Amino acid sequence: MESRISLSRLKGVPETLLIPLRGRYLETIRDDGIIKDPKSVEIINSVEHNFGERELPWDCQMMISARTEIFDEATKKFLDENPDGVVVNLGCGLDTRVHRVDNGRMRWYDLDLSECIEIRRQFFKETDRYRFIARSVLDFSWIDEIVKGSRTLFIAEGLFNYFDEKQVKSIFFAIKKHFPGSEIVFEAHSPLLAKSWHRHPHIKKAYSLFKWGIDSGRSLERWGKGIRFMGEWPYVDRHPRRWRWLRLLRFVGPLRRVMKAVHVEFSTALS
Repeated sequence: MESRISLSRLKGVPETLLIPLRGRYLETIRDDGIIKDPKSVEIINSVEHNFGERELPWDCQMMISARTEIFDEATKKFLDENPDGVVVNLGCGLDTRVHRVDNGRMRWYDLDLSECIEIRRQFFKETDRYRFIARSVLDFSWIDEIVKGSRTLFIAEGLFNYFDEKQVKSIFFAIKKHFPGSEIVFEAHSPLLAKSWHRHPHIKKAYSLFKWGIDSGRSLERWGKGIRFMGEWPYVDRHPRRWRWLRLLRFVGPLRRVMKAVHVEFSTALS
């Protein structure tokens, strides 16, 4: 029998990378799946890990699927407008987006902690246009590894929830300083989102680690000049039938934005 790759070394926040991986796998094998991600299927079939119950909670499954669709669309739009652009995937985990959006010209950087990148190397190969950076997002020496002078998009999918506001601000200001004119698309939950929202053990563990949230991305403009709110995409707006009763949140003001992707641009204005 072919040996499987162990993921037992993942602990704490790095272990949470298994949740979206599992979600993308389960969505892909559905006949009516919102996304199709054969790379996640390949990874799941190659690893040794006790995922507990086969299914994730349906609402978490839907959140991962809608989020993946939104981030894919935002990245593809950026690359359509900037075919030679740079994409920096912050806290990449076992994200597979590079396989779905590569236009043959972009440059892509996947950045995460060393234990995550070590596992990532089992499934992905670096090229001249696709590089790994094994570093904490808060260790800003990673900035020196990124090519400058091109339009740059930063992605932070399922990352900032685990940082406090001071840490998120430090990341924003570092990007604004070193990559003027760049953009970032990131996930943001509402501060009111209950940490014990899910009963599944993996989900509950992840939510227990959450530190930061915002009601709307527009509030980030108060952090300083040069941070421009471009828009946001509430997850519940996608595929309402699959959201079951939660689709009603679309009609309840702020509750519509409890789970969302936010788009911000960093202008050249001085703060």
